Amino acid sequence: MMKIRIGGWAGQGTVRAGTILGKSLALEQGYHVVQQRSYSAAVRSGIAYSDVVVDHEGLDELVIECPDHLLVLYQDTLDQWEEMASKVEHLIVDSSRVGRVEKTSGRVYKVPAGRIAENIATSKAANVVLLGALAGVSAEVDLNCLEKTVKKEFPEKYVDINVEALKKGYEAVLEKR
Repeated sequence: MMKIRIGGWAGQGTVRAGTILGKSLALEQGYHVVQQRSYSAAVRSGIAYSDVVVDHEGLDELVIECPDHLLVLYQDTLDQWEEMASKVEHLIVDSSRVGRVEKTSGRVYKVPAGRIAENIATSKAANVVLLGALAGVSAEVDLNCLEKTVKKEFPEKYVDINVEALKKGYEAVLEKR
C-alpha cells in the first residue's frame, strides 16, 4: 500500500493534482485507489490537500495519518505538518515557496516547482511539476501514465504546458538522486 498527500494553500491545485494522480494510478496503471480532498471554506485561503491511497489489492485503510510521500507547495502548510513531515519516506517541496524544511527521517527533494512552471508558462502548473517529481522518486508512479491522464484532464490549449511541467519535475528529481 502507498499513501500520498499533496498539500498547499487553497487555489494551488492540490485537489486537481490528487485527482490526476488518482485517475492515473487507477485507470492507467490498474491500482485500487481512494482519493480524498480537504480545503478551507474560504476561497483561496487556508490549507488545502488531497490524499491518495493506492494498492494492488483491495483497500482497507482510507485515512492517512502519515503518508509515504508528502508533496508540499506552501511553507505554512509544511509548518503545520511538521510532525507528520518528519516521518515520511519522501518529502517533495516546492522550494520556490518552501524555504525551511525541518528534519525528516526520509529523503527530501527540493524542487523549484513554481519557478519551473513560470519558465514554462504559468506558476499554476507547479502542482503538476510536483507530480512529475513524484514519478521520479516512486517506482509505483509511472510518468507515461501520468502524461496520458494529463492529456485527458486538461483542455487542449493547456496540455503541452502541463506535459512539459510533468517532465521538468521528473528531471528535477533525477538530478538529485
